[in-house]
Amino acid sequence: MRLSNLALASFLLCGVAGTSVPSLAQSLPSQTLELGGKKLVITRESLAEELDLGKATVAQILGANRLLKDKKTQHYVNLVGRYIANQTKRKDLKWSFGVIESSAVNAFAAPGGYILITSALLNELQTEDELAAVLAHEVAHVIRKHHYRVMRKQKMLEFGAQAVRVEGADELNKLSNMTAQVLARGLDKKSEFEADRDGMVYAARAGYDASALYAVLNRLGSRHADKSNELLNATHPSFSDREQFLIESTNDALEAAAKPSAAGPRYLSTLK
Repeated sequence: MRLSNLALASFLLCGVAGTSVPSLAQSLPSQTLELGGKKLVITRESLAEELDLGKATVAQILGANRLLKDKKTQHYVNLVGRYIANQTKRKDLKWSFGVIESSAVNAFAAPGGYILITSALLNELQTEDELAAVLAHEVAHVIRKHHYRVMRKQKMLEFGAQAVRVEGADELNKLSNMTAQVLARGLDKKSEFEADRDGMVYAARAGYDASALYAVLNRLGSRHADKSNELLNATHPSFSDREQFLIESTNDALEAAAKPSAAGPRYLSTLK
């Protein structure tokens, strides 16, 4: 199912108003790729490419799942998500958060600061702290460029090392299919564990209860046999593995990052 331009535009407009974006030719660390049996050193990443891949990813997701038609809920999720994102070093992104209609329990982070959570997962969450924990996990993926770097390597294989920008209907469709494959495969365990750990730190910095992630993992883990969790289980490590990693890796850095919690949910009143 193809994404309508209106759906993509609607989601992108959920971004933070007034957030400035620096030069699209921003230089970032180099990478060495294996292409055709030869080593190829790619010396530049760019914000332009990151945003292109992010939009292609969002297009793929929204092509199959429409945005939830509830402006108050969309606004609420954006407020919580942006507050979490403001605790990070990526001030160059126009962060956008959205809720999609889906019975699958999952959330997605696309390169460039585009984050989507399914209505099924949102309905599983019981507090704003839990919502913050889920969004912080996805924000951490963007900060570490997990999906961007996986997609970038795949794009090099599909289009060649010199294809910085992809244009034309056929090429864009190919790019969209490529991002779908990356989403279906998911990330490696190391990346997911990093996002869990970093996400807890970001949530703590924002004044949320970082331990809320444990509550989410426990609740979803108790429903692991439910079909609504199949996609989440396919693209993430097991709930028990994630919980064990957090127990072993959580240290003084988390406590040092914590701010005094707000008196009750910070943005829940916006839903009234």
